[in-house]
Amino acid sequence: MRRILLIAWVSVLAALSVWPAAVAREDEGSGLFAFETSAINEGLPALESPLRLDTPRAALESFLAAIDQREYARAAQALNLDAIEPEEQASQGPDLALKLAFLLRRHNLIDWTDMPDEPDARVFPNVQQSFSPYSRRSVELGKVDFDGRAAPISLQRFRTDDSEAVWLFSPSVVERIDAMYADSPLGLFGRWMPLEDRVHTVGQPSAWEWLAAAMLLALSLLLWFGLYYLTRALAKRVPSRWTPAARKIGLPLATVVAALAFRVGMDHLVLLTGPVASNLDIASEVVALIAGAWLLLRMVSAVMLALSERYIVPLSSEDPENRRTKTTVYVVRRVAVVVIALLSVGYVLLQIGLFENFGLSVLASVGALGILVAIAARPVLGNMLAGLQIALTEPLRIGDVIVYDDYWATVEDISFAHTVLRTWRNTRLIVPHEHFLSRPFENCSKEGEAVGRIVKIPVDYRIDVEQVRRKVEEIVAGDTRSTGEPPSVEMVEVDGEAAVLWIWISGTTAFTSWYLHNHVREHVVAFLKELDGGAYLPRRRHILLSESEDGAGPEAPGRTKATP
Repeated sequence: MRRILLIAWVSVLAALSVWPAAVAREDEGSGLFAFETSAINEGLPALESPLRLDTPRAALESFLAAIDQREYARAAQALNLDAIEPEEQASQGPDLALKLAFLLRRHNLIDWTDMPDEPDARVFPNVQQSFSPYSRRSVELGKVDFDGRAAPISLQRFRTDDSEAVWLFSPSVVERIDAMYADSPLGLFGRWMPLEDRVHTVGQPSAWEWLAAAMLLALSLLLWFGLYYLTRALAKRVPSRWTPAARKIGLPLATVVAALAFRVGMDHLVLLTGPVASNLDIASEVVALIAGAWLLLRMVSAVMLALSERYIVPLSSEDPENRRTKTTVYVVRRVAVVVIALLSVGYVLLQIGLFENFGLSVLASVGALGILVAIAARPVLGNMLAGLQIALTEPLRIGDVIVYDDYWATVEDISFAHTVLRTWRNTRLIVPHEHFLSRPFENCSKEGEAVGRIVKIPVDYRIDVEQVRRKVEEIVAGDTRSTGEPPSVEMVEVDGEAAVLWIWISGTTAFTSWYLHNHVREHVVAFLKELDGGAYLPRRRHILLSESEDGAGPEAPGRTKATP
């Protein structure tokens, strides 16, 4: 019983799998997958050996074979001429077929690997696709740009009541053949050759075309040399601050102009067709794009450098707005460099077809690749994001004086990955942004320019603090490094050995406050040394114990003795 049920279940599944194909064949026989028309090319004369038009591949092969045999009237049978009056089809058909063959080969639209050889142009899914097979009545070969838009060129399946279904070039394509041919550049030399001869050399450049292309390349190189040395000569005549920029843009500017001249010459003077033309066009466009990006980067760098030298004082801590402007200039320059580089690389990859050729394999491995890239690039990306955070939130700016990890330093540069600090010894400390933001630092130039400092001086308990206050006011009075704010002297700490005076002073900048801080300490210590013979300098105290005269009595009360 189980065996009978199993056999029945397998039979049902087999019937269900065969049913869509049977329905498709039934629909094919009923003409569902063909455009119904009353007549097909009734103005063309009957031929002894008509073209084979039962499949898209057969129609295209027969059409091109007739063109190669110079049987243009026979090739016209592959065109649906219903948009043309029947009495004019015989006269216009051969010319339209010849022009269409030229367009197909000129724009390299024939891809035999994807051309179906089934009457219904059936599409079969692969193992990675889940849809069922389906039939088509239109197959697009490609698109041709003309009149500012892309026009598709397609084969379509047509059927009349009393004839078999055939594959023909669609009427909309036939209507636009003349316009597309007129819009396709022929080149200066190509116009001298009749179309009947030209169509057979399309995709197979002749020796004279290669010679003309070599001459065009030589002219482009001469143009490159001329422009390069012209810019070098002009760089000597511009203002001195623009001379380095003029010298730097000479090479990329000459390359851009030479590449564009070569491309224009290929389009309007020497017209190579087919894959060779496509590769040369892409090569010249890629060279022009790379040189253009290079030129743009040089121009951005030159403009930013000129603005910095003209309007911004280099690394000055006296003007906070100056430091903010310079930081903005640096960040804008680096953002522009990254954006231009990424857009240029992406466009070049698209033009050379890298994504098209390897797209499926890249998508298949994108998960593993993403994990590897994330692990490998985490430090780089983390530092870049931290650099962007520094640029936006401005915890420090170029020219700020900071104390980082016991280093007294000036911020010299803020890149995408790290911050460059110029230390007090004139060395450079390179700090990655992630490390920089993860540890506290002291910015002496962040809020306002006045910087306060504390001078700590240990003294003896007996010191007269008021006397020290007067001396500090005397030292600071009239000093241009002071902000004019009165200093403050307080006894803040007391321990078993000495007291500690804290002297608050305020300097105009981070640098001047540091020098003023040292100046006050030096003069206060000198004052204490001279005051009562140095009696108020810090002293170490000892406890002295005295014994009874017979040495056996109880210890006498202790006495203290201070020693310097």
